[in-house]
Parts: sequence; C-alpha cells; structure tokens
Amino acid sequence: MRENTLVTLVLIAYNQEQFIKEAVQSALSQTYSPLEIILSDDCSPDRTYEIMKVLASGYNGPHKIILNRNAHNLGLAGNINHAFELSAGQFIVIQAGDDISVPERVEKLVQRWQDPTAHVDLVCSYFEEIDINGKPTGYIERNVVFVPDKNKQISKWRCGATGACAAYSRILYEKYGPLDMRVFSEDWVYSFRAWLESGIAVVEEPLVKHRTHSIALSVIHQNINAVQDEPLRWRHRRKNAENSLGIAEEWLRAWKISGNKDDIRINTDLHHLVKIRHMQLLAHDSTRAAAFKLAILLLFNRGGLVNTARILVRHVLRCG
Repeated sequence: MRENTLVTLVLIAYNQEQFIKEAVQSALSQTYSPLEIILSDDCSPDRTYEIMKVLASGYNGPHKIILNRNAHNLGLAGNINHAFELSAGQFIVIQAGDDISVPERVEKLVQRWQDPTAHVDLVCSYFEEIDINGKPTGYIERNVVFVPDKNKQISKWRCGATGACAAYSRILYEKYGPLDMRVFSEDWVYSFRAWLESGIAVVEEPLVKHRTHSIALSVIHQNINAVQDEPLRWRHRRKNAENSLGIAEEWLRAWKISGNKDDIRINTDLHHLVKIRHMQLLAHDSTRAAAFKLAILLLFNRGGLVNTARILVRHVLRCG
C-alpha cells in the first residue's frame, strides 16, 4: 500500500489571542496523515503564543507539531516565508489564526491536488463566513479564484485565490523563492506562480470557517477610505502601494523564472506595470510639486486617468 505524502499545515498568527484556541484546535483535529503542523506566531504582544504553546504541549495525537515564535515581527510575508523554511511537506496548507478549518479540510485538498487526471499546483476551497463570535452569517463564498485574462491590459489583470482557503505545491516556493517582504496579499503572488505552472483548482465546498471582523487585515485595507485618522489613513494607503508594487515585481520575476518566452508583450508590459506602481508609491513620500510632476509623468506613461487623478487629489491637493 502506497504511503501518503507528507503535508504541512501552516497556521499563521499575530495578535489573535481571542481566536487562536479555536484555530489551533481545528488544525490539530485534521483527519489527514502524515501531517506536520507549524504554529507560527509573529512576535505577538498579546497572549497568542502562550495559548499556542499550551495547546501544543498538551497534544498527544498523530500529527507532528512545530512551534515557532519569531524573535521580532516579520510581517505577514516574513512569517509565511519563515514557516515555509521550517516546513518539509510537499503540499502546504495555509490557515489564519482567526479562522477554523473543518476536520477534513487537508484531506480533501490533498485528494484534489493528487488527482492524476488534472494536476494543479494550487487548490482552494469555498469558505463559510462567521462573525467575530464564531457565529455563521449564512454567507458562503464561492467566487474564490480569479486568473489573468490575456485579452486585457496587464494593469487590469487580477490573479488570486482566497489565501485563507488556499494550499500550494512546494514547487511554488522552491522554484520561485520567498515572498517580497512588502507583500501582504500573498495569494496574489502564489496564484500567479500556480497559473504559470500547472494551474489552480477549487474544491466546491466550504472547508474553512472564515472570520470577518473589523481588525482583520483584509477588512482594514478594504475600508481605508472610512478611516477618520488622517495619518493612519496615509500609512494604510502607503502600505497598499507597497503591496501593489511588491506584487508587480513578483509577477515580473515569476514570469522570467518560469521561462515563458512565447509572449514578449507580456514581459514588456510587466516591466511597465512595475514602473507605474513605483511612481504611485513615490507619490506618497513626495512634496506637492514632486507629486504633480509624478502625476504628469504617470499620465504620459499610460498610467491611466484614474491613477493620475488619484495622485493629484491625494498628494497634490491633499484631500480625500
């Protein structure tokens, strides 16, 4: 009888003492074996790590547990990179410290990943939304994957697989390397890598209970315009600009590493996307006069009217 492939579940946590117990318990309850579980805390100032440590020390089940606490805060990308370095599995399942994985999550993701008739390098699933108290909201997200449309301009490309529900072939880490430290939308990078390799598949059932609350990273960055504190709003917007530039540079690097040479236009356009995103980031640290010059430069470099107007409004007029 063929032995199962070693799989890794990486549980990424930061400042989630309110939710971490349920998250860890759901990881420990996975039915798949052999499974190593990496509990990686990003130097949380609260009790997140202490709770993880207690649960890990009291566990006597079949899974291998690797407990990690970063010596200093690395950010989301850094935490993921370090956890991947610690991992040994050929398939890596990601879980957030405020989410809950159903017991069969890893098993069902692996089954799809190992389908010999349709190999892929990224598997995602639907998710069930729960509120801050863990109560189901009644909403199930099914639109969890989107890939580039080559018929559209690269500036309008979208490539992602909901990171809270995703799992990756190890090749996506070993071939393409660690994430750019500026990136917090890791799924936009790993999904692009998978798109360049063997593609993405979806398990059409909710395998994750995804918690939606006001302090979730995704919620914060989706609602920047509602932030009343102007300096805080500026910091969030700058971080978004860093993330966007990091993604563009990751896409360009992945395109080169993949060996794709059949479409020179894409390589050229990715270089152009990096240039545009770099100008957008520079505007955050510019004087009004410098921002005005960047806006004009952006317009003449096909950066789009909307992006040009955004720089004029936010960094020249400094309103909004």
